[in-house]
Amino acid sequence: MGSPTLEKFLSFVSLVLFVVLLSSPNLASASVQEAKALLKWKHRLQHQNNSVLNSWIFPSNYNATVSSSHPKTSIIPCTWSGVSCSIHGSVRRLNLTNSSVEGTLYDFPFSSLPHLAYIDLSMNVLCGTIPPQVGKLSKLIYLDLAINQFSGIIPPQIGNLTTLQVLHLFQNHLNGSIPREIGQLKSLYELALCTNDLDGPIPASLGTLSNLASLFLYENKLTGSIPPEMGNLFNLVILDMNTNLLTGPIPSTFKNLNKLTMLHLFKNQLSHSIPPEIGNLKSLETLIIYKNNLCGTIPASLGDISSLTRLFLYENQLSGPIPKELGKLKFLYDLQLSANQFIGSVPTLFGNLSNMKFLSLRDNQLSGPIPQEIGNLEKLVVLQMDHNQFSGYLPKNICEGGKLQNFTINSNQVKGPIPKSLRNCSSLIRIRFNGNQLTGDVSKAFGVYLNLNFMDSSNNNFFGEISYRWGQCPNLTSILMARNNITGQIPRELGNLSRLQVIDLSSNELDGDIPKELGNLDLLKLDLKDNQLSSSIPKELGLLANLLYLDMSINRLSGSIPGNLEKCLQLYYLNLSYNHFSQKNST
Repeated sequence: MGSPTLEKFLSFVSLVLFVVLLSSPNLASASVQEAKALLKWKHRLQHQNNSVLNSWIFPSNYNATVSSSHPKTSIIPCTWSGVSCSIHGSVRRLNLTNSSVEGTLYDFPFSSLPHLAYIDLSMNVLCGTIPPQVGKLSKLIYLDLAINQFSGIIPPQIGNLTTLQVLHLFQNHLNGSIPREIGQLKSLYELALCTNDLDGPIPASLGTLSNLASLFLYENKLTGSIPPEMGNLFNLVILDMNTNLLTGPIPSTFKNLNKLTMLHLFKNQLSHSIPPEIGNLKSLETLIIYKNNLCGTIPASLGDISSLTRLFLYENQLSGPIPKELGKLKFLYDLQLSANQFIGSVPTLFGNLSNMKFLSLRDNQLSGPIPQEIGNLEKLVVLQMDHNQFSGYLPKNICEGGKLQNFTINSNQVKGPIPKSLRNCSSLIRIRFNGNQLTGDVSKAFGVYLNLNFMDSSNNNFFGEISYRWGQCPNLTSILMARNNITGQIPRELGNLSRLQVIDLSSNELDGDIPKELGNLDLLKLDLKDNQLSSSIPKELGLLANLLYLDMSINRLSGSIPGNLEKCLQLYYLNLSYNHFSQKNST
């Protein structure tokens, strides 16, 4: 509810509006003409009887001849839903956003609404092209046609809207190039042309829009290089041109964009090195330029962007060492450097990144020991270091903060035991240790992980017996411990894991029976090959209706092969060779 003072003020304004209209027959006539023009457009729309357009009617006592005896006719459009008028009674605002308006703008009364300053037709079902007559709305300040089905080109006449401050045309089917005439919109501070089918180069004339604060060109088919003139957009705060076909370098003129907080250029074909001048952007918070063809080293100057919170450089061709200066970015919480060609060690200064939550260094050529200082990152949720050449021991305090969910160190040369902090890390959801030289008693190396979904410790030097406590990990879908030195029996408690789909315990020294409880699961893959399992195959495995892969070869299994394995109709791989089976059971 509004305050009494505000209500009195609004009542006063309404009274003034009524008196002005009552005493101005010329204005009254103009207001009715605007109403007629809007009604003509309404009648060309489909599904006119929606909740908003239902109010767009003349009163039943309307007299076609406007005179002083019918003063109320002058405020007709001003009472309609979505229509607002100036104090003089002219239609000034049209807001039909998300109103199920379906049709075209071909009969929209551009010429009949000379005072229109605000149009919001977003989130409707409007189609066809944007008429060039839109350029006649000389007083327009705000134009939003986003999230519709417009097609065709952006009419160059849009450059006539010299008072326009906001232009939203995103999420349509517009094609063709961005008209250079948009560079005439000197008052523009927000331009959103994203998620269309626009092609061709970015016009250099955009660099003259000195008031522009937000520029969204992402998800189009724009080509060519980024115009250096865009470095003249001194007031730019957000620049997003991701997912296009842009080539060439990132302009060094971007150093002038001192107010820029967000720079998104990812998923293009940009090349050359990252300009060191980017380090001048002291207000920058997110720098996301992954999936390009950028090469060279990471400029040490990026460490000077003290406000940076997210830095995504993955899937480029960057090389050289990771600069230690990145360790100065105290607000950084998401650093993605994977899938490049980085060499050398991880800077120990990374231990100072106390806000770090997501750190991905995977798929590089990094080497040396993982700094013990990584254990200082108590907010860490995701740590991906797989597919490198790391050696030495895992950091002792790697899950000291108790928040780590995803830890991948597979395909390295790490050795030694699993740290106690990881054994007690109950937050873990996904862990990959496979392809290293880790050691230790497997019954003591791992704890109970209530949230764990995936675990792979294959290709290491673990020994001992598999603990029954793995049956207390209710969310586990995959347990992979192949190619170790594990002994003892397969715990029957694995049959309690209702979500378990993949078991790979191959190439160990397991003995004893295959637990019949495994038949309770909904397994897709069961690989027990190359062990010392004995006795017979439990007939309960024939209940695994969705089983795709079954390998029990190279064991000491005997007895009959259960006939009900034939019920595993999805099975595409079956290997029971090198055992001591008798004739197949006929039942």
